[in-house]
Amino acid sequence: MPLSEDEQRILQEMEQKLYEGDRSFAGRVRPRRPIAHRPLRWAVLVFVAGFAVILLSFRSSLLLATFGFIVMLLAALSFERALRQVGGTRPERTPLPKNRGIADELSSFARRVRSRLFQQH
Repeated sequence: MPLSEDEQRILQEMEQKLYEGDRSFAGRVRPRRPIAHRPLRWAVLVFVAGFAVILLSFRSSLLLATFGFIVMLLAALSFERALRQVGGTRPERTPLPKNRGIADELSSFARRVRSRLFQQH
């Protein structure tokens, strides 16, 4: 059974208040946008074209090959930017415990290395 207009409006208001109140939770449950493949495809196509220019012109014209390399570089940057806009999730970084200092971290690392190096097999 579909929702009435009032029910849809109330549901949208509740979602909006939830997103405003708890952004971290909302980021985890908010539906992802569909992936826009068009910019990614163009970037790959331009990258391949730049690579083809390099292969075909490297012996004859170093200037044209350099142009192909620059085209490849710009296409790779465009591809990376398009991936970021798609909204790929990054793993959250967990902070180190605040009660341990750098010296403690290094000494525990040194202890683990020593125990692995000097194990009796």
